[in-house]
Amino acid sequence: MSNLSELLPAGSSVKSADFVAQGTLASGVTVGLRSDGKVEAVSSSSVTEQLGSAVVFESASSGFTAATFDSVNNKVVIAYQDNGNSNYGTAIVGTVSGTSISFGTPVLFESATIYHTSATFDSNSNKVVIAYRDAGNSNYGTAIIGTVSGTSISFGSAVVFETANANYESVVFDSNSNKIVIAYRDEGNSSFGTAIVGTVSGTSISFGSAVVFNSGTTSPISATFDSNSNKVVIAYPDGGNSGYGTAIVGTVSGTSISFGSEVVYESANTNGNVSAVFDSSNNKVVIAYPDNGNSSYGTAIVGTVSGTSISFGSPTVFESAYAYEISATFDSNANKVVVAYTDIGNSSYGTLVVGTVSGTSISFSSPSVFESADTQYSSPTFDSNLNKVVIAYKDGGNSGYGTSVVFQNASTSTNVSSYVGITDQAISSAATGKVVCKGGAITNTGLLPFAPSFGTAATFDGGTIYQRAVAFDSNSNKVVIAYRDNSNSDYGTAIVGTVSGTAISFGSEVVFEAADSRYTTAVFDSNSNKVVIGYSDYGNSQYGTAIVGTVSGTSISFGTPVIYESAASRYQASTFDTSSNKVVIAYQDNGNSNYGTAVVGTVSGTSVSFGSPVVYEAGDVQGQGAGFDSTNNKVVIAYRDGGNSGYGTAIVGTVSGTSISFGTAVVYEAANSNGASVTYDSTAQKIVISYTDTGASTANAIVGTVSGTSISFGSPVVFSASSIYGSSVIYDTSQNKIVISYGSVSSGKSLAGTVNGTTISFGTATTFSAAATGEVSAVYDSSTNKTVTTFALTTGYAGKAIVGSLTNALTPNTAYFVQDDGTISTSSTSTKAGTALSTTSLLLTG
Repeated sequence: MSNLSELLPAGSSVKSADFVAQGTLASGVTVGLRSDGKVEAVSSSSVTEQLGSAVVFESASSGFTAATFDSVNNKVVIAYQDNGNSNYGTAIVGTVSGTSISFGTPVLFESATIYHTSATFDSNSNKVVIAYRDAGNSNYGTAIIGTVSGTSISFGSAVVFETANANYESVVFDSNSNKIVIAYRDEGNSSFGTAIVGTVSGTSISFGSAVVFNSGTTSPISATFDSNSNKVVIAYPDGGNSGYGTAIVGTVSGTSISFGSEVVYESANTNGNVSAVFDSSNNKVVIAYPDNGNSSYGTAIVGTVSGTSISFGSPTVFESAYAYEISATFDSNANKVVVAYTDIGNSSYGTLVVGTVSGTSISFSSPSVFESADTQYSSPTFDSNLNKVVIAYKDGGNSGYGTSVVFQNASTSTNVSSYVGITDQAISSAATGKVVCKGGAITNTGLLPFAPSFGTAATFDGGTIYQRAVAFDSNSNKVVIAYRDNSNSDYGTAIVGTVSGTAISFGSEVVFEAADSRYTTAVFDSNSNKVVIGYSDYGNSQYGTAIVGTVSGTSISFGTPVIYESAASRYQASTFDTSSNKVVIAYQDNGNSNYGTAVVGTVSGTSVSFGSPVVYEAGDVQGQGAGFDSTNNKVVIAYRDGGNSGYGTAIVGTVSGTSISFGTAVVYEAANSNGASVTYDSTAQKIVISYTDTGASTANAIVGTVSGTSISFGSPVVFSASSIYGSSVIYDTSQNKIVISYGSVSSGKSLAGTVNGTTISFGTATTFSAAATGEVSAVYDSSTNKTVTTFALTTGYAGKAIVGSLTNALTPNTAYFVQDDGTISTSSTSTKAGTALSTTSLLLTG
């Protein structure tokens, strides 16, 4: 059966139908219809960011590289000036495989010196178009048509489009009119910015009349095609207006082009390789450029075309150094903009950043070096067949050889768009089974989303408490809460809780530090079966201090406090490394410029000893969270990097003996972030960080993948669209779910998340506190398979704890949507699963 419509006779509603399964399917699985008529599970797959090795395509000095992708032959074509062959115009065909690329033999397209090459692919005629300045013919603006065959390319005759010195050519294909547009500087007409429309026919191209779009000195120039508005957008520094960054919108009609008014996007000189690209996911134009009014920093801005004009958001710096020879492409698989450039601030190394458009703004990853040498003429293109970016460039570290590298963005793909229904029985691969289709109702607990449910909150301290930390002692099966007891001189205090059913009861409070104790953190050492509490001892110059606790019955006793930092310390966070059997405490070292610092502790009996402190961030850090990746045996610390605009940042640590070493810090949120909490999903083998994006006033979660001594991240997922006081993330091993609890000005809430690949999806949040709730701290009780969330209301600040568990049920009369990973939740997507008829029944009304 190849068409769902065959199942739906006019005026009837089909509840189920028989389908052949592609792959073994469990009952209650969302499935998509394949082109062969079979059904397969709706799922997503993810790939991590990768950079291949450099491959030489020209063993001679090369310049003016221009790369494009032939989507019919699935080949990359690079045009360039071959300095080893009299600067002749040359092209070569590349085939991507994995993260590498191989090349055919170079082919001449112009037996003369050429400059300013630009290339595009005409998907109407299936030809490559190269525009350039022909120094062998009076520097005339010239174009030529290339036809790819196998691993080679052949060319027609060169055609002059400007009988004058033409510079800074930028060629683009208008897929609406099926025309080529070349923008250039016309030296024969006062260096005015000019554009011309070309029509490809066979192996030749013909042109209409040239049209001036800027009556001033114009260079450099970059053109892109906005396929949403069907307009050409040209970006350039306007020499007639102080070199200001300027853009203009062009409309192709027949063999001509007309323009709207010029729009300034940067009121400063932007000379030095401007690059415009179209983001077809967000329908936005992105322009990358050097902002010479801001130390030539690499900068980008997002533009929105409307009619014959374009408006812009605010500029974003992607490189806080002089960025030169900037060029960009759009990865339509990952929906990311990739910008390649020469980083003058870092030895002119070839560098790239990945940009994500949101609304009228763009955020960037940390810069990555793709060539550790002086790099020029970088030109990236996107291979839409293999979903890879290919960057061609001149490698100054290797005799200027023409070189290329393949870059793979991290991405997640899904077949959710083919969703057809939900299996009503288990179906073996290639067997036939029942699928409930749209219009039918299904009762199947296998598809129900998870949500937390709670018992009644219990008060463990009726006074005022602050800065709670909680740990689960899996030896005694008890919960230990450590806090600053404001009602008792701010003494450091701990209490033991016992979970029974949906309730928790407490023993008596025990003082572990008879002095003002703040920034408490608690962790369980499963090797010594001890609880370790770290804190700032305000009775002793705020020194970083730790103490070992032993749970017995419903109480806890303590050894002697041990100083791990003989200076004021704050924002402690801790985790236990089960591989080395060490406690790791991360903190802000006030005695060393507030640097992010970590120390390794070894528990022995009722005491703990520490190695030497190690700086992991030479900048002001706050809001740390720490977790342990038990698959890779790595510690992950997340924090707010005050030395880098408060960006959310993470770093991977490796414990060896009594010390810890770190990889390179990675930004996971390029905005002011705070309150990081870290956990490890041992099923998905991913790190999950919850945090507050103070720049957007949202609460987010992000999934991290540890590899070696580094970590890469997917995209942030918002779990609260309004501000929160802080969050705590834990992993429920019984249900294989992430649980995030948080407090806000109106309530305390908790929700369950499912990690899939490099992303996370959430169910509906459950309220555990119906009043304004401050910061929370949660832990998973693996003995009862319950969560314990500790919190305090923002009035009174009495210490409270509540027991939760994950249950799976639908909410009647609520719409549910199929997520990319095949699960269903109330998180809105374009693919509706249906509406709940009851707690266990779903009407598939998608």
